[in-house]
Amino acid sequence: MAFDEMLHHVGDSGRFQILRIACCIILFLLSSPHDIMENFTAAIPAHHCSVKPFDYPRSEINTTMNLTTEALLKVSIPMGPNQKPEQCRRFRHTQWQFLDSNVSTSNNTELETEPCLDGWTYDHSVFTSTIITEWDLVCDFQSFKYYAQAIGMSGHLVSGFVCGIVSDRFGRKPTLVYSCLAYGILGSCCAFAPNFSLYCVLRFLLSASVSNIPTNSLILVLEETSTQWHNSVIILIGLSISIGQAMLGGLAYMISDWHMLQLTLALPYFPCAIVLCWGPESVRWLMITGKTEQARKELQRIASINGKKDIAHILTTEALQSKLKEDGTSTSKHFRMKDIIINPAMRKIVLCLFSIIFAEMFSANVIFLDIQILGKNIFLNQFLLGAVDIPIKLLSYFILRNIRRRPSIAFSLLITGSCIIITIFLSEALIALILGKLTLTPIDSSFVSTLSGIYIIATRIATTLSALTLITRKYYIHLPMILCGTIPIVATVSICFLLETLNLPLIDTVKDLEKRLMDKGVSKKEAQDFMENTEC
Repeated sequence: MAFDEMLHHVGDSGRFQILRIACCIILFLLSSPHDIMENFTAAIPAHHCSVKPFDYPRSEINTTMNLTTEALLKVSIPMGPNQKPEQCRRFRHTQWQFLDSNVSTSNNTELETEPCLDGWTYDHSVFTSTIITEWDLVCDFQSFKYYAQAIGMSGHLVSGFVCGIVSDRFGRKPTLVYSCLAYGILGSCCAFAPNFSLYCVLRFLLSASVSNIPTNSLILVLEETSTQWHNSVIILIGLSISIGQAMLGGLAYMISDWHMLQLTLALPYFPCAIVLCWGPESVRWLMITGKTEQARKELQRIASINGKKDIAHILTTEALQSKLKEDGTSTSKHFRMKDIIINPAMRKIVLCLFSIIFAEMFSANVIFLDIQILGKNIFLNQFLLGAVDIPIKLLSYFILRNIRRRPSIAFSLLITGSCIIITIFLSEALIALILGKLTLTPIDSSFVSTLSGIYIIATRIATTLSALTLITRKYYIHLPMILCGTIPIVATVSICFLLETLNLPLIDTVKDLEKRLMDKGVSKKEAQDFMENTEC
C-alpha cells in the first residue's frame, strides 16, 4: 500500500520504532497486574468471630482475663470440620467445660451458636489490610468480593465499545495520554476509597481506562512498524505481560497493605503520560482523517529520529495527498462489517474464532482471578503462574512459524480443559493448573496479531463472565473449575470449521478468502455464491 511504501522511505525498522516498541512494552508491563491485583488487595485472611471478654457476666471477667488466646477461642468459637475455629459462628454462651482437657471439643453440634454479632477478628500476619478486612466482606458477604471483580471487569467490556470510537475520532495519542492520566488519578483515589460502593465504581472506571492503554499503544506500534516486526512485537508484549504478572507476586509480598499496593500500581502512569506527550501521533490516522500537514511534520520527525534527515526535507504536503488518494482507492477491496453480517461463510468463521478465543480467555481468567484457592503461598503461586509463561511464549514464536495452527490450537484447548478438570480430584492442584496455563499461551499468540477486533471483544466478554462464574462456588465449590475445564474442550469442535493459515499470507480481501476456500475443495458454484453475497 502507498502508506507502507512512504513509511519504508522514512524508516519502518529504525530507532523510532525501537523507542515506540519499548514504550509499548512498558505500558503492557504496567497494565498487566490490574485485573489480578485483587488476588492480594481482596485476599481473604483467616478469621473468626470477635470475642469480647467484657461481654461476659462480671463473675467470669477475672477468669477470661487470665485465659490465653487459644483457650479463649476454645470456649467461645466452635470447631469446624477441619479442626479450626468456625469462621462465621460463635457459641451463644461461653462453654467453660472445654477448658477441661478431658472434654472433647469436636462434639459440639448440639450447642447453641449465633452469627458474628460483634464483627470478626482477622489474621494480619500475611496481609496487614485488604478490602475484605476493611469492610468485613466475609461469611454472608463473601460473594461481594466476586461482585467487585465482576463490576471491575465490566469496565473492560463497556470500554470496548467506546475505545475504538474515541480513538478514531480524537486520535491514538490523546486517547492514550488521557487514559494514562485517568488511571493514575482514579487509581490514587481508589487507594483511599471510604466505602465499598465507591471502590467498585472506581474499579469500573479504572478498568475502562486501562483497556485503552494496551490497545492504543499496540495500534501505534503496528501502524508505524514494518510487518516483519509484528510477530516479534507480539511475543515481546506477551513476555512483558507475563513478567508483570510474576512481578506482582513479589510486589504484593513486600507491600502487604492494599491501600499502598493500589497506589504503587497507579502512580507510574503519571510519568508515562508525560513521556507520551512528546511522542508523535499515528501518521496513518492523520492521513486517513485528512490531516496531511500534521502527518508531514510527524513523518519528518520519524525520519530525523531514524537518521534520514535527507528524506525529511523532501517530504511535502502535496506528495502526501497524492499518496493518500492512492491508498484510499484500495480500501474498498478490504473486508467491511457488512461482509461479515450478510455472508453466512464469514459469520461462521467469525463465530468459530470468537468461541475459541472466548474459551481460552475464560479459562485463563478463572485461574488467575482467584489463586487463593490453590492454598500454600499465594505470592509464590502468583509468581509461578506468571513466570511459567515466559519460556513457553518464547517457544510459541517457533510454534507459530513451524507447526500447523489447527492441530496445535486443538491440542492446547484439549490439554487445558483436561488439566483444569483434573484439579478437582487433586489436593495439590497448582501443577495441573500450571500445565493448563502453559498450553493456553500458543493460542493467545496465534490470534492477537491478526484478529485484534474479534480478540478484544471476545477477551472482554470472557473476562467479565469469568468473574461472575467465581460466584457459583457458593452453590457448588467445584462448579467454576468444571465450567473452566469443559468450555475449552467443547470449543475444540470449532477448529473443524476454520482454514489452516500456516505460512500463508493474511487474507486482506474477499477474493483472497474465496480463493482460499476453493483451494480447500469448495465448489466453484459455492465460491460464486460467496462472491455474489459479498461486496468487493
